[in-house]
Amino acid sequence: MQGFSSSFLIFFYQVALGGLFALAGTPFHEIERAFYKSTAAVLYVIALLGLWGKSPIYWHSLSQRLSWGIGLEVCFHVAFVIFFSSYMLSLWTENQAFRARSFASAVLAGSVGLILSAHNFYNAALISIETVVYPTTFFISSLLLGSVTVGMLIGHWYLIDTGQSLDPFIRTYRFFVMALIAQCASLALSPLILYLFGTPQTAIAMQRLWQHHATLLITRAMIGQVAPLILSWMIWRTLLIPHTMAATGLFYIALLGVFVGEILGRQILALTSLPF
Repeated sequence: MQGFSSSFLIFFYQVALGGLFALAGTPFHEIERAFYKSTAAVLYVIALLGLWGKSPIYWHSLSQRLSWGIGLEVCFHVAFVIFFSSYMLSLWTENQAFRARSFASAVLAGSVGLILSAHNFYNAALISIETVVYPTTFFISSLLLGSVTVGMLIGHWYLIDTGQSLDPFIRTYRFFVMALIAQCASLALSPLILYLFGTPQTAIAMQRLWQHHATLLITRAMIGQVAPLILSWMIWRTLLIPHTMAATGLFYIALLGVFVGEILGRQILALTSLPF
């Protein structure tokens, strides 16, 4: 079982990686590059904080035993930050090929690193339902965290560029809603799938979750899924007016709900090793 530190620090990794996916869904040529510079800078700082926080844990794990799994996770986590650094540099140049390659490399390295990180939270054979469910839930959480963060940041950009088309904002909003719906479906189906088809250890963990931490799970669902769903409808209504300032304010609240819900999910992960 991983401690709370390991469970929580992956939160930073997921925000940074999911934010890059959300940026990929925006029309680059329709928004000033300054938006990408500022937004990528926020995500980059979060990625650096995640690597800095994980460094003592990585060092301790590698000093205790040399594991291919941990070694690969460290390599891909470092590669993610390096490629992200290259993307940050590319935003200050006119080399579009370099920018595209560094962005794609950061997304690819980050995704592989996230899959390897998910593997450290369960003990099951490579061919098992856990090998599918854990990385999937981690990845969906990453998309949700990144999309709500970028949605809030792009809303701020509309306060600066008031005459801009709403299309980029709406595309980011839709990305956020799809990620939120996907996580709601995952939270509804994953417990049943793991209980029915997972290892005996996973089934025991599921029983422990329901017996001792059911309130935590329900609170996580209400704050992290139900409340953002209601807010997503309110954001859409304000975009129809359109009123970007109000939509940005609602995105702030949605971000707070998603972040608190995910932090509660990391507490569940630390207590039970279940990816909820």
